[in-house]
Order: sequence, then structure tokens, then C-alpha cells
Amino acid sequence: MINTFLKNYRKTIGIGVVSLSAAVLVGAGISGSHGTARRYERSMEVTVPSAGIASVIYDAVESTTAASEEKVPAKELSAGIASVLSDYYLAQEENGNISPNRKGLEKVVSMLPGNDTAGNPEVLVPEAETALKTEPETAPAEPVSEAPAEAPAENTPVVSILPEYTVLGVANVTNYLNVREEPDLGGKILGKLPMNAGCEIMEETNGWYRVKSGELEGYVAGEYLLTGEAANQRAAEALSTVALVKADKLMVREQPNTECTILTKVAENEELEVAEILNGWIKVNIDSVTGYVCADYVQVYNTLPKGVTLKQLSYGEGITSTAVDLIEYAKQFLGNPYVWGGTSLTRGADCSGFTMRIFEHFGYSLSRTSAAQSNNGRRVSLSEIQPGDLLFYNHGSRIGHVAIYIGNGQIIHASTERTGIIISNAYYTTPACAARIIE
Repeated sequence: MINTFLKNYRKTIGIGVVSLSAAVLVGAGISGSHGTARRYERSMEVTVPSAGIASVIYDAVESTTAASEEKVPAKELSAGIASVLSDYYLAQEENGNISPNRKGLEKVVSMLPGNDTAGNPEVLVPEAETALKTEPETAPAEPVSEAPAEAPAENTPVVSILPEYTVLGVANVTNYLNVREEPDLGGKILGKLPMNAGCEIMEETNGWYRVKSGELEGYVAGEYLLTGEAANQRAAEALSTVALVKADKLMVREQPNTECTILTKVAENEELEVAEILNGWIKVNIDSVTGYVCADYVQVYNTLPKGVTLKQLSYGEGITSTAVDLIEYAKQFLGNPYVWGGTSLTRGADCSGFTMRIFEHFGYSLSRTSAAQSNNGRRVSLSEIQPGDLLFYNHGSRIGHVAIYIGNGQIIHASTERTGIIISNAYYTTPACAARIIE
């Protein structure tokens, strides 16, 4: 900035001490003593703007104010400038060099015609605080230091690695996390988040989070929910690849071609577990079998499990107390593992092993396999099913899966090795038949 000034006003720099003294006397009414005069004379040894500044500014202000409505008297303005110049030339001498009052000079420069320094970062560059006589006119401009980047706010949300969530939360439980109507342990249970389920965090209230996952919305205890970077890390470990069905009834085939057996048909918007992506076909796991669906009718992506909505069953709604108790008992084992051939509700069971043990707890004896269980109890039409009934599903031409209907279009069953015991849509695929065990 100073170099620019010197270049623009070089021709007026050489005006002598008389001009400076005159400017001071005219503008400020200052009576110069011999000591003051000697100091002004000594200041002329420095290659910096001298009395020419005062003269130029005085003339510029006179002509400007005369042609405008400026309310500041020219003489008062130039007096202030002359005073600043006086302060500048009275700077302390160090090691034979003048150490200028730089801020005073910058005030003068800022008042010169055509030299608006408002917002100019060069004016206060720390590196420029050196004696002006050591700064050559041809020196390259010093780089302007940029302000340091602002530190992120402490509460700035961590960006979710999953695009379907803005503020990601992940259920940090070994089975299911209760989602309640109120932020209190006594609040009504609206549904459950499976282990590693993803959810959108909507707000925090006294150690509780209001979340939304799938169709489920409510409050969960904060101690069981991972947030921020911890949620991202867990999500990266727990992501699974699914195929979202985009057809009314998508056929799951035994082989990746259209000439083979159809194992089952899956409803629209159901998510199928992807085992492998092939050329034009997707290999999927459905219940306890593997099949193939056409890639044209699914959307493949990575995701986390989602919450399931539960409607509390009540007595007096045409449902026996035994059926209600049986369903609530079965829910205790949500999230426990699926094991082919297993019959343990805690260590692992397959679909028929699960139903056999649940009913056994209430004194009912069921056959061991799903096909055989379809002959237990009494057959009922699909339009007449009630909570507590068994629903059976075909795999090809035979019954290959069984689940307990819990009402509201939902079933509880041991599904796959990845999901374990879960609650899902009863019509993810069309049931083949139903049986009533509890009369």
C-alpha cells in the first residue's frame, strides 16, 4: 500500500520543510519552536512522504468541499492530517533510522483522493511493521495472511455415511431396542429397533432420542443408541446389501433363468437379502432357501435394518388370553439367532424349531417340520386368520416355512442366518395356508 502511495505521489514528495510548516500553521495553528523545526528538518532525511502530503490533501479537500455539500470544513480536516504528519515525523529514532508511526501514516493515506483503504487487508499486515526506508519500491508485494479457518462447532452433526439418514443413530443392543411413546421407561412400547438398526435422530430430550426408522417413530434411551462417528463406524461394519422389490409380485426362481421352478412370489417394496449379483440376476436369501430374481425389477443398495411397529394386543378383541400371552412370550426372543435344524430359543432355532418351542411353553405339542405342522390343529382360511395362528409358505411346490401371525398384518418367525428371529410383513410373499392351534 505504501509503495503504491509513493509511486502515485512521488512528484509532490520533495516539497520542503517550509510547505510542511505552512500546512501545520494554516491547518492547526501550531507555533513551531526551534526544537520542533530541527526535528522536521531531521525527518527530511527519510525517503517517505513529506510536507507534500499535507499540501496535496489541503488542495484536494478545498476543491472537493467547494463543489459538494460536504459539511466538514477543509481547514479543520487538513489540520487533523497535519497533526498526524507531525506525530509521524516525531517518531523515535532507533539505530540511526526513523521508526515511523505507521498507523498515523495509514490514516493519512486513507484520506487521500482515490486511495480508499476500507476493507484493504494490506493496511494491517503484521509483516509490514518495518522501517519504510528499508522497503525498496520494486519489492514484490508481501502475501496477505488469510484468516485461520473457523473451528467446527462442538455440536456440529457428523455427516451420515448413509444418504437415507441426515443424523444417523444405530441401535447398540444384542437383540431389540424398545421404542416408546414417551421419553420414559414407563412409556408405552410402540415398536422395536433390531440390533444395528438405523434411524433418523430428530431431537434429544433428557437422555432420550426421538427417532424415526421405517414406519416407526418414538423415543429410545440414549445409552442404547450410537450417534455421530460411532454410529458411522458401526454402520460401516453392519451394512448389508438388499434388493428392494419394484414389481407387484416378483417371482423368486430356483435358478437364474425363466425356465426353472418358481419358489415363491415376493410383494412390492419388500427387501430381500442379496447373496450375489450376477449378470441380469440377483441371488437372494429368502427365509431358509436361496433363489434368484430378475435384476430389472429390483433396486440394489446397502442399508441397515429398520424398526418394526408393534400394536399391543388386548384381551376382549376376539383374541384369547393364551394367544396374547403366547405372542408376548415369542417377542422376548427377537434378535436371537437362526440355526438350521436348531430348536433352542436362545442359542438358535430354525422356523419350525422356533414355533415348536413357543407353543410347547404353553402346553401345545407341534410336529418338528413346517410341512408337518401344517397338519397340526385346524386349518382356517387366510381371510379368517387371528393372532396366534400359524401361517405357512411354499417353497416351490411344497411348504417350506412357518411363522406365527401376531396381528396387524405381521408375523414373528426365525427367518435367515443374517436376520435371526424377526417381525415382518405377513404378506412378504403369499401364504399357502393357515392353521389354528389355540381354540
